[in-house]
Amino acid sequence: MHPDPSDPHSEHHDAALLAAVAGLADTAAADAATDDLLRRLVEVAVEHLGVDGAGVVAAGTAGPGDLRLVHVSTGGPEAPERLQEQLAEGPCQDAALFGVDVVVDDLLDPVQTAWPSYVDSALAAGWRSVVAVPLLSGGRLGGVLDVYRRVPGTWRARELHWVRVLGHLAASYLALAADRDEARRAREDLEHASTHDALTGLPNRVLLFDRLDQALSSARRRGRGVAVLFVDLDRFKAVNDTFGHAAGDRVLAAVAARMRAELRDGDTLARLSGDEFVVVCDDLPATDDEGRQRDVDAVQARLRRALAPPVRLGDVDVVVSASTGVAHSGPGSTAEELLSEADAAMYRAKHPAGQATGTGGSLRDLERQLTRALPEGRLRLHHQPITDATGTVRAVEALLRWQHPTRGLLPAAEFVDLAEHCGMVVAFGRWVAQEACAHLARWRSAHGPAAPETVYVNLSARELADPELGRVLQDALERNGLEPGDLGLELLESSFIDPLVLPALHELQRRGHPLSIDDFGTGYSSLARLVDLPVRMAKVDKSLVAGIASDPRRRALLDAVVTVAVGLDVEVVAEGVESAEQAEALLAAGCDYLQGFHCGAPGPADEIDLRLR
Repeated sequence: MHPDPSDPHSEHHDAALLAAVAGLADTAAADAATDDLLRRLVEVAVEHLGVDGAGVVAAGTAGPGDLRLVHVSTGGPEAPERLQEQLAEGPCQDAALFGVDVVVDDLLDPVQTAWPSYVDSALAAGWRSVVAVPLLSGGRLGGVLDVYRRVPGTWRARELHWVRVLGHLAASYLALAADRDEARRAREDLEHASTHDALTGLPNRVLLFDRLDQALSSARRRGRGVAVLFVDLDRFKAVNDTFGHAAGDRVLAAVAARMRAELRDGDTLARLSGDEFVVVCDDLPATDDEGRQRDVDAVQARLRRALAPPVRLGDVDVVVSASTGVAHSGPGSTAEELLSEADAAMYRAKHPAGQATGTGGSLRDLERQLTRALPEGRLRLHHQPITDATGTVRAVEALLRWQHPTRGLLPAAEFVDLAEHCGMVVAFGRWVAQEACAHLARWRSAHGPAAPETVYVNLSARELADPELGRVLQDALERNGLEPGDLGLELLESSFIDPLVLPALHELQRRGHPLSIDDFGTGYSSLARLVDLPVRMAKVDKSLVAGIASDPRRRALLDAVVTVAVGLDVEVVAEGVESAEQAEALLAAGCDYLQGFHCGAPGPADEIDLRLR
């Protein structure tokens, strides 16, 4: 190793070693991987410490004994180093375990050794002396450096000093590299989380639009085409209602994995929200309509094949199908236009144009008529009372109706899905907010304290994503002299599967709007979900209310819902109350308010006037 201090060349050797150590620092700063840094450490040790061989191991995450051999110098002690890793014994293992240097002047000396298998291997390979130095920095073990000599002899203080210097400096560089790698992983994880769906790992809406924009730009440059497939699972709400949201999540994850496995490498599969998926197929023929359609048909066939096998949920097989809409790019297509066209095509596939709608006529006719409902003044707002134990009207729920020109008054259930798919639901929601506030202001003027405290309007997940929602609600309140606490907002529990909903709800709650969750209690994860929701009121689904007076199982579930809600300071409303017997049982179970035909049927604002008088 290095000569003693009297050697006139010692300063030269020291300078060379320091230069080599500086090179290690450069390697670390150059964003080198940890293993590359450790390999360079072995080269520096053999070249500048005057030893005959060296080896280095990296520390794992399972504790001090979790060591992995990274590198051995050329012609170095490979056999004993590998044996240390395999048997978890030897000077390297002791240095890691106790955090101290292990110095063995002669491997034949039994006083200095306690690892018979390792010693036999080292001696058989011609090694007689070893020093193991733990690479420690800030209490964190990065690995262990072993240096070997073929002849026995005492390791002098100067020699050990330089081995330790090299080891300690290398440990510092390893710690820096580890911190850099950890920061990079955290940054990558954050970037991934912001662009991918947490449940399925698929690209989310943000990344979907980015990929679609890139595909369209590339297609325009290369004279190619892009197709967008909008995939909506059929009757998926029934899966959540029957088996619970946790089971529904498992189905979604399984479906996503199957579809992804069937697509081409260049295709993008994204989860838009809920049970809606989007496939972007690029590099398609731009002018060969037949060829383009053939490629898209092949993709659709593979997706059908992926969904064909049932998904196993415990002892039950759940059959999943989907409706798909396709849109093809044109010369000036935008991502928003393509997605909207594919969405509309999916809706037409799910509800064929010639199919009866349940009220007579075709869906296409209904859609055309619905677009004229707002400008022609055919929307109506009815209200249903929400009463307390004394029968006093404490709040009302505003319910949208459509006065159809030939079919009479239609409830929202018969047209609101169509309104959402046609892009009219946001405009309808703005009209509802204005009307509901106007009605509440009129009741207060006429009836004073007897008027309802709050009017609740229903919002869809799409309305919550409207950036103008806050301004619209504030405008409705200011026009009618009301405060945010007077206008409650109600959502279906199924809406909370959309990741965009929860942040929007927190903002609305911060503004002062009371929030209510409808159809509560229908999903397996409902009670756990309630903890995260900023709601004042939870409406127990009517499926729990029916038979509550005589069914002990329904009563037990209702008791659980009420117990959790009370603990979270959430008021409970029982929906679908149709008899005095049900009302008595629900109030006895701890429900705060009742809603249903027993308490009052939905009706125009004038009927609420009569009720308040």
